[in-house]
Amino acid sequence: MQENFEKYFTTSQFAKLYNINKKTLIYYDEINLFKPTIVKDNGYRYYTLHQCGLFEVILILKELGMPLKSIKNYLENRSIEELEKILQEQKINIEKQIKNLNKINKVIKKKLNILKICETIQFDTIQIEDMEEEYFVLSKPTRNKDEITVLKTLYEHTSKIYKSDIYNMFDFGTMIKDIDIINGDYLNCSYFYIKLEKKPKDIDYFIKPKGKYIVLYHKGDWLKFYKVYDKIKTYLKSKNICITGYVYEEYILDEEASKIPEEYITKFMIQIS
Repeated sequence: MQENFEKYFTTSQFAKLYNINKKTLIYYDEINLFKPTIVKDNGYRYYTLHQCGLFEVILILKELGMPLKSIKNYLENRSIEELEKILQEQKINIEKQIKNLNKINKVIKKKLNILKICETIQFDTIQIEDMEEEYFVLSKPTRNKDEITVLKTLYEHTSKIYKSDIYNMFDFGTMIKDIDIINGDYLNCSYFYIKLEKKPKDIDYFIKPKGKYIVLYHKGDWLKFYKVYDKIKTYLKSKNICITGYVYEEYILDEEASKIPEEYITKFMIQIS
């Protein structure tokens, strides 16, 4: 019986329906993932309209990141129950991706805002500001530790935070005891911290107290921070002001933004009593 080929699509026609390369269809045929309804003696492949639904399932699963081998396995054993199971799994994956993309988008917006603010900052100018309490996740203590231990603690802290849901890519800093600043021990970091946007529920955290703070932005290499602290101590002495608790060094812009350490921007916050 002679087939009526008007009801069939050639490889090129079928590929054009889905805006894909016809080589994709040929490859799917070769790996027995999606085969044409008819293959003529001359090698020409023909697909029917009835195959569209099945092919669309393949496209959807592939778009969702499902490997071709897994798609093939599903097609060979497909059922309504199995399709529902796969779609539910992929739905969860998509929701995770959306959550992650929203998080990344939020971080990008925040960083753009920081870059805009940096254009108007008056560097090395001491100001006194009223600050609300903030919530930090701290590293293990590093005060009076040797350099290798401090670096190891920093690595462990950033690695742990990076793998968690609280990681926001920014708002990273160090805390130094007020007595160490007074004694000129400016590099004796007590903790590394990651600042959170809101009070956490299921993790240990530190509260940076509400109160009045000396705030100063500095542009330059951290090796020159001693000049910043000398300036702050001179100011404190002239105003007869005492500091309390910790000094917070927050790294606004660093290696992520520039190869030149002199362009790094750090925010210093020191609570006064």
